[in-house]
Amino acid sequence: MSRTDYLVLFWVLAVGLLILLYYGFFAFKRFRFMDATATSKIRSAAQGHVELKGLGEFMQNDVIVSPFSGDRCLWYHCTIDKKRRSGKRTTWTSISNETSSHLFRMVDETGECIIDPDHAQVIPETDQTWYGRSTEYRSQRPPKKTLISLGIGDYRFRERLIRPATPLYALGWFRTVHSEPSDEYVSRQVEELVRQWKLQPQRYLSDFDLDQNGKIQQGEWKAVRAAARKQVLAKIHSQKREHHVLSRPEDKRHPYIISALEEELLVTRKKLKAYASVTTAFLLFSALVFMSSVRPPLPV
Repeated sequence: MSRTDYLVLFWVLAVGLLILLYYGFFAFKRFRFMDATATSKIRSAAQGHVELKGLGEFMQNDVIVSPFSGDRCLWYHCTIDKKRRSGKRTTWTSISNETSSHLFRMVDETGECIIDPDHAQVIPETDQTWYGRSTEYRSQRPPKKTLISLGIGDYRFRERLIRPATPLYALGWFRTVHSEPSDEYVSRQVEELVRQWKLQPQRYLSDFDLDQNGKIQQGEWKAVRAAARKQVLAKIHSQKREHHVLSRPEDKRHPYIISALEEELLVTRKKLKAYASVTTAFLLFSALVFMSSVRPPLPV
């Protein structure tokens, strides 16, 4: 081996060692964080980084469908890659990449939480890949055990889904948002209430007729609207709702995970990846030590 080829191989192995060490450290930190975080119930969850488990459901009056199969889903990631040939070399180039950003809900026995999937690491329920000779194959489910599913075609389609009613595991930033009505909404409600009172003046407006002349004067209408506003605000306050939201932590070092896999399986996978990275890094380090002892990469 020439000195140039030897140096290229040595530094490729060295860079690979550093990458594996970084990935191994990251994987160890991730699964230890997951393993150490206790599962919270939605109703009693503390504000901040929490772990939740529940069933995935649509937002009220909302339906999400996959752009490929048309299946109802809570989240999708659909990609199209095109095969490129250059001599004997074949590569795949991405030509379409669609990821759902729709909100959906997680429900447990104590309440519900809105899930914002943006910037989350999502582990889907289904992950399907098929092939075709044109992009028309994206709109149909491929038949099983055919040339389409065996890799024949210049286009590769991948559809990853989380379906409704799927048990979910989520780890992210939990916060409670109080819904506050706008001034315009309050004004509309006040005017509507005053209009209803005008239809039955003897029942609702007689108390505001201060001079007892049977008519509500201009100054008296101010008192009517003030009373209506007070009643509207009291009703809004009694109906005031809290919305729990799970989203990406502001500190990007903390994980944000939405998974259709159980926590135990997820932690086991992370742990295996961490051990595999460290083991491979050790082998690369041994190879670099051996190469340095036989033929130092730098002049001594």
